[in-house]
Formats: sequence, C-alpha cells, structure tokens
Amino acid sequence: MQVFSGVLKNTLAQGLSRLGTVLVSVVLTAVLYRLLKDDGFGAYSFISALVLLFAHISDWGTNIITVKQASQEKEKQPEIFGSLIIFRFVLAVVSFLLVNVFVRANPAWQNLITPTTIASFVLLFLSFKTSAQMIFQTLFRLELSAVVDFLASLVFLILVLLFVYLSPVNLNFIMFAWVLATIVVGVIGMFLAGKVSRINWTLDWKIIKSVSSAAIPTGALLITFSLYNRIDIVILQYFQGNAEVAPYALAYKVYDNAVLGAAFLMNAIFPHLAREFAEKSNKIAIYYQKAFDLLLLFALSAFLLIFIFAPVIVGILAGSANNPATGVLRILSVAAFIAYFNHLTGFSLIAAGRQKISLAIALTALSFNVLVNLMFVRQYSFTAAAYATVATEVLVLLISTLVIWKSLGVLPSVTSFPKTFLELVKKKI
Repeated sequence: MQVFSGVLKNTLAQGLSRLGTVLVSVVLTAVLYRLLKDDGFGAYSFISALVLLFAHISDWGTNIITVKQASQEKEKQPEIFGSLIIFRFVLAVVSFLLVNVFVRANPAWQNLITPTTIASFVLLFLSFKTSAQMIFQTLFRLELSAVVDFLASLVFLILVLLFVYLSPVNLNFIMFAWVLATIVVGVIGMFLAGKVSRINWTLDWKIIKSVSSAAIPTGALLITFSLYNRIDIVILQYFQGNAEVAPYALAYKVYDNAVLGAAFLMNAIFPHLAREFAEKSNKIAIYYQKAFDLLLLFALSAFLLIFIFAPVIVGILAGSANNPATGVLRILSVAAFIAYFNHLTGFSLIAAGRQKISLAIALTALSFNVLVNLMFVRQYSFTAAAYATVATEVLVLLISTLVIWKSLGVLPSVTSFPKTFLELVKKKI
C-alpha cells in the first residue's frame, strides 16, 4: 500500500500550502468584516455566494470527469486538457450571462446589481484557474494547486488594502479587487499548467462529447450540492436581510476551510480510485478503509480545534468573541466532522461511475435542506440555518454509506483506525 505514502504526501503538501492560504484568508475576512460592517459584509457574502454558485455551471462536472478520463488515458492527456479548457471557458461565458440575468430578476436586489455585475467577471477567469488545477490533480502536482489558491487570496488581500488606502470603503471596489486577483491567478495557473504538461490547444469534439456526456449527471450533482451549500445564505438574506447573513457567513467561512482536509485527501486518492474501479480491482475495499481511517484523524482534529477555539477564531475575525458567529461556528463544527466522510462516499460513487445515484442523494439533501430552512429560518434566523446544515450532512452520510454498502459491498470499520495509524507512523501505507 505504498500508494498511500504518495497520497498522504500530496495531502500534506496541499495542507501546508493551504495553511498560508488560510492565514491570508483570516486576515482578509477580518479586514472585510471590519471595513464593511455587518450589513456590508452580509451583502458581500451574498454576492460572492451567488457568483460562486453560477461558477459551478462553468464547471458542470467536467473537472472531475476530465481528471478521471485523463488518468485512464494518459496518452491523450494533451488533447483532453486543451479541448476541455476551451470548452469550460465557453461554459463560463454562459454562467456570466446567467448570473447577470438572475440578479436583475428580483426587484429587492436592485441595490446589489452593480457590485454583482462587477463580481460576475470573476467567472470568466476562474475557469482558467480551475482548469489549471484540473491538470495539477491529474498529474499529482496538487502542491501547485495549493500555491495557486494561496496566490489568489494573497493578491486579493493586497488589492483590497491598496483600494482602501486610495479611496473610501466601497463594495464595488472590493468586487473589482476580486476580479483583478482572479485574472492574475488565472494567468499564473495556466502558465504553471503549461510547464508540467503539454496542452494541445485544439477542439476535439469527440473528447468534448465523451467528457460532457459523462459529466451531465456529475454536473447536476455538483450544482445540486452547490445549491445546498449556498441556498441557506440566499434564504437567510431573503427573510432576515444582510445583517443576519453576516455572522452565519463568517462562521461558514471557517467551516469551508475546515473541510478542506477532506477535499485534499480525496483529490489525492481519486485518480487511484478511478483506476481501481475501472480495473475492478480487489484493492477497492482496502483503499476505501485506509481513506476512511485517515479522514477520521483529520475530522476529529478539525472538530476539536473548531469547537474549543471558536471564541478565539471569531474574536480574531470579527473583533469580538461575543459575536453570535461563535455559537454558529460550534454548531457547524459538528457538520464539518460529518462532511469529511461525505467526501469519501461522494468521490467513491463518482469513481465507480454511479453519478446518477449521487445525483439522487444530492437532490434529496437539497430538498431536505431547503425545506428545513424555509420552515425555521424565518423564526430562528442563522441558528436554524446552522442546524439545518448539520442535519443535512447526517442525512447524506446515512444514505450514501448505505448505497455504497449495498451496491459496492464496501463498508468501513471504525475499529481499524489504530492499525492504520500505526502503519502511518511506521510509513507502511
């Protein structure tokens, strides 16, 4: 199982690189919260959530399907990469147009049109950044992906500070800084991608048809999960306004960063899982168990750190530990723990080609989340949104684990963790 040494190395490389990103993100969030105050930070959080929701249209599952196909067809990688970069940019243009139509459809959002229009340009250049990261994942150069993420946060922070120094605080300038930062890292990302892999800049319609047809259920799945991840902010903003969005969005920002450990680990192991499933290998159950054990270590660490130090974290970000975000963050720490294992089940179903099952699970989760939020957010505000997130993560884990057990015959054991931990210490995995 020496492959897990490489998996862990990639995961740790991402984690160490991401540490710099998190530190910069902490400073950036603290600066924005103090500059924009509750109402302004709530508006910023709502707009960024809306734009990133439409970003998934420009992805539409092509990222993970491209990684899967390029991992299985190494000789065609330059053609696969080139065709999909162009195709994903076309999808980004579509998402750019859609977000501008959407924000103008609700009269209550008239004061958000200008900053949203500015922010929508992020979509055009974000496609290059994510396409570069798609190449890094395929080639197991995930440390480069983490470096690109770090630069994205750093450049954004520098531009925000520069604009604040040159002019009064303005949400439009904040969004313009976000666009400029995305342009910079998009260019850097594509430059690095060209250094680690040859890219054939031609449109191969056979490749595009193959990837896009396989990505249809996966894209629907990712968009569904994206809706689930961001619809609570939209509902909260609709019923309670921007000021109530602020503490929830602040806590959710920490939650998003906390679950990155799961994404790093699964990004590293996914190409291996895809090959093992394609070859119908008997190592699948072993890989699954090892990944589960490593995720348990990461999940426990994330939960304990967030729950114990929530007042400190919120105090750093918001300037006061008495901010209601502290309570929200402690609730979301439970969701973070569960979300680690949902990454394992989700990636495994995709690696096994069970995207339609994943989509059914995601639609169930989305429906449940929306229903709970609509029932309780009006009365209980961001506290209800936080508990709805926990309940939805539990639901997804129960259903997805049952599906994997019944359809793939894989069920992890919670008692094997000590053995895996000892193997990890002895570097035998």
